[in-house]
Amino acid sequence: MDDYTEISTKFCQSHISASDNSCNNINLKLPKSEVSKLQSSIISNSPPLGEFNMNILGAGLGLVLVFYVLGYGLGRMIKMVNL
Repeated sequence: MDDYTEISTKFCQSHISASDNSCNNINLKLPKSEVSKLQSSIISNSPPLGEFNMNILGAGLGLVLVFYVLGYGLGRMIKMVNL
C-alpha cells in the first residue's frame, strides 16, 4: 500500500452580504506519487497572468507618444511645404 501525505489548510470565503468570513479546515490526503508529480511541475519564474512590469508599460507608451508627435510634426511640416 502507498504511503500518504496529508496537507492541511484553512479555506476562508468572504460573503458580500455578511460582514464575517466563513472558514473551513480542509485536509487533503495524497499518495506520495502524486505529491512528487506536484513537486516536479513547479512553474518557472515567469509572472502569473495579470501581472506585468510597469517599466515596460511606461517605455512602450513613451515610444508610442514620441512617434505620434514626431509623425504629427513631420506631417504638418510636409503639408506647409506642399501648399
